[in-house]
Amino acid sequence: MDHPTSYPPRPRFSEDPMEMKIFGVNACRAFFEHRPEQIVRAYFAEDVAYRFGYVMKACAQARKAYRIIDTFEMDKIAETKSHQGICFLVKKTEPFTIKEYLEASIDLDTDCIVALERLGNPHNVGSILRTCAHFGVEGLLVSDAVIAQSGPAIRGAEGGAEFVQFVDAGRISDALPIFKAAGYTVVGTSSHQGENLYTTELPDKMLLMMGPESSGLSDFLIEDADLMVKIPGSESVESLNVATATGIVLGEYWRQKEFEPGQAIAPPEDDGPIFEGLEEDDDDDDLNDDYED
Repeated sequence: MDHPTSYPPRPRFSEDPMEMKIFGVNACRAFFEHRPEQIVRAYFAEDVAYRFGYVMKACAQARKAYRIIDTFEMDKIAETKSHQGICFLVKKTEPFTIKEYLEASIDLDTDCIVALERLGNPHNVGSILRTCAHFGVEGLLVSDAVIAQSGPAIRGAEGGAEFVQFVDAGRISDALPIFKAAGYTVVGTSSHQGENLYTTELPDKMLLMMGPESSGLSDFLIEDADLMVKIPGSESVESLNVATATGIVLGEYWRQKEFEPGQAIAPPEDDGPIFEGLEEDDDDDDLNDDYED
């Protein structure tokens, strides 16, 4: 079958720096459940659109644009083939400041925040987000939220990004004294030095620093750490993937502390309807062809 020589005009995403695209079934479902008011526009591939009728109904009732398109067009819009047939244009959430995070967690007896140094792979960041959500870690300290808030990272988190707050670190080295003054112990990891993770009592309030597996944490961050830990193993390989190592350390922290995640750190819940106007019985589906920017 020949492809047409021309295609309908491609829908234009806003270039607003406070908007981004997310994709993937679990990532979009979680976003819809927790932050539906931040959805600007939704796209569904025609072969899976039947699975998202409830999202389309909510969009129509809230007068938010949505579109059912073919897979070829979805690949272009999502800029990936890993979209699983769904893509949202959404409003970004501003990262917490360090002050906001510490104020929200001040009454917690047990808390862990993970600091990422020089992690440029969004797939690793997404896996770390998913692991943090699993083990109740609600803060991810980053120097640059662009990668952490990217579509591939949120896709890889499989919905976990809705349970972890990004915290703007600026320079991580500048953030460490602030957390120490607030009662946190700074813990670093290394493949070559440090205490055995499984025989070391981890602090109740911990800032865990993780660096790239190729080179590890910078020397100046290692010097600033209050405690260095090492994951024991066969030493058959040089190091673990950073996302895997993060999961092992957080799993041990969970085992030792058996803590309850600090709900105060999460954004306040909205007691209103999922979308403004969703409670109304509105059968107007005219918006499904809306491409307005």
